[in-house]
Amino acid sequence: MKIEEGVNMEIGKKFYPHPNLKKVYFSYLALAAAVPLAVCLFVLYAAATYAPELWRGSWPYLMLPLAAVVIIIAFVIYWIQKYYASISYTLTSDEVLVERGVWWKMKHTVPYARVMSIDVIQGPLSRKFGIGSVQIYTAGYTGPVGGTSGPGSRGAEASIWGVTNFLEIRETILRHVRSRPLFGVSGKAPADVGTEILKELRSIRRALAR
Repeated sequence: MKIEEGVNMEIGKKFYPHPNLKKVYFSYLALAAAVPLAVCLFVLYAAATYAPELWRGSWPYLMLPLAAVVIIIAFVIYWIQKYYASISYTLTSDEVLVERGVWWKMKHTVPYARVMSIDVIQGPLSRKFGIGSVQIYTAGYTGPVGGTSGPGSRGAEASIWGVTNFLEIRETILRHVRSRPLFGVSGKAPADVGTEILKELRSIRRALAR
C-alpha cells in the first residue's frame, strides 16, 4: 500500500482503527461459524428426510444446537462492534498510549525511551482489507501478543492494529525513539548509564530464564 511521503502523525491527537478491522473480525467469525452451522443444518436435514417420526416428535430439541450456535454468533457480532468502538491510540511527545476493552478497560503506556524494536505485520485477511498492525517491543517484557501481561511467551508490549497508515505510524514512532537516549538516561554520567544498561540486561536475563 502506498503511503504519502512527508506526512506526519499529529502528536497528542487520539486516532482509531480503520472500519475494515471489523471486516477482518467478521471474516474470522464466518470461518469459525461455518463448520458448526453446517453440522447443525445437516443433522436437521437428515432427521427431517430420513427419520420423519423422530423429526415430528423431537424437532424442538433438535433445534436447540442450532439455536445455541445462532445465539453465540449474535453475541460475538455484538462484541465485535463494542470492542472496535473501545480501541484508540495516541502518540504523545514521550510515549505511545493504547486503550481498549469492553468490560475490562486496558490502557498500555510505552515510553519511547524503552522501545527496542518495532515490527509491521499483515496477515492474509489484513492485506485483503488494506490494514496492518504495528507491534512495539521493549526490553525485558514478556507476555502474549497484544500487550497483555503474562508469563511464558515473548510478545509486543503494545500493538497498534487495524490501521491503514501502519508504515507512517512506524516511522513516526521510530523518529521519536531515535531522538532519545537508550532507556531514557539522558544527562547521566557514563557510570550511571552503564548501571542502567546493566539493570536492563539483568531484567532481560531473568525474563528469558522464566
